Amino acid sequence: MFNRFTSRALQVLFHARSEVSQLGSSAVEPEHILLGVLDEGKGLGSRILARTGGALDDFRSDIVRRLTGRERVPESDEIPFSASAKRALQYAAEEADRLLHNYIGTEHLLLGLLREERSIAAEVLAARGLRIEAVREAIVELLSRGEQPAPPGPPSTPANTYQWPQIPFVPSRTVHILHSGMRWPQKPVINYPGTVFSAYGFTLEDIIVRAWEGNRWHVDITPGLRDDARFDFLMVLPQEETLASCLGLLQSAIEQQFAVHVKRQGRMREVYRLTNTPHLGQMLRRYPDPESGTGFSSGSFSAVMGRSKDAPMFPLDGFAVHSVPFTFLVNWFEDILGGQVIDETGLPGIYGFELKERVNTREALTQLLRDEAGLVITRERREMPTLIVRQRKRNTGMREQSS
Repeated sequence: MFNRFTSRALQVLFHARSEVSQLGSSAVEPEHILLGVLDEGKGLGSRILARTGGALDDFRSDIVRRLTGRERVPESDEIPFSASAKRALQYAAEEADRLLHNYIGTEHLLLGLLREERSIAAEVLAARGLRIEAVREAIVELLSRGEQPAPPGPPSTPANTYQWPQIPFVPSRTVHILHSGMRWPQKPVINYPGTVFSAYGFTLEDIIVRAWEGNRWHVDITPGLRDDARFDFLMVLPQEETLASCLGLLQSAIEQQFAVHVKRQGRMREVYRLTNTPHLGQMLRRYPDPESGTGFSSGSFSAVMGRSKDAPMFPLDGFAVHSVPFTFLVNWFEDILGGQVIDETGLPGIYGFELKERVNTREALTQLLRDEAGLVITRERREMPTLIVRQRKRNTGMREQSS
């Protein structure tokens, strides 16, 4: 069946698998495929979704909000399709046959998701007014206007995120580095199944933090090295090695290929200290503990809330979230405040949090948290382990020497 998939449909499946790694699940579900259609963004499927009149980011928000409480995905390249996802893919093939198409495109995937009626994907699509007959008619209409589907086969992109795991690399301790096909709001992913180590969608600063096991808020990097360019890293090893050994190989490759020098040093840094009063306020509500083995999907505050990457955090509109670990709220406080939050509350368990009104400044937010949630955030300076990243001189390489 997959040999009939267009390049864009194959990219949808890649994006779906990436969403599993980011959001948490034991398998690719129909909702991950729908997220993949949104991530691909150029096929007939996403164009039909755009016809509903709502922002595509709203689709993402609707799906992500329904995914809390899923089992955490293992860090493996072998993520199976669930029975529900397999049915949706089979329905997509049937819909292609019904329309007398010899290929399976993103539009057929959309039809397959609609036919898998008991899935989150179908619920979200139905809530937006999408019906299977209307989608079939839209496909015929768009194709009659001259819209051309991508031909079946692998994507016509460089051998990067979409293709290179299938390239038959000779096993070695070499770190292969290529420009990534991943874009915001996709979250970088590291997989380590046995003899294959892969890291997809990392900026240089992000991969340095992971390779040196640092903290994202404590990096002193030459300004010219901080940008949004993303890279993929792959090792096909002769034999299985420890994660520490793989990170050591990655460190050497980063310093050599990007002509940088990285060291760890104690520096005085600004942090936020989080404590709590004896009584929590109405903004913060404790929920019953989940069943043993329950996992939770995570993501940055902006990505989960459907905010654009570069949107200023303040003024901050009200929002609500339900049944998330307190550590997730701490991570979101970091995103909102723009610095590390050192949690000294010791609060266990699962919580709901609601910000009912817009706040215009960090100071206003911290005051509201103190008054309405019983959470006390104070800004202070501490000596923190900091990664110092500097450009080295070189003649050639992936990056030019910064001025």
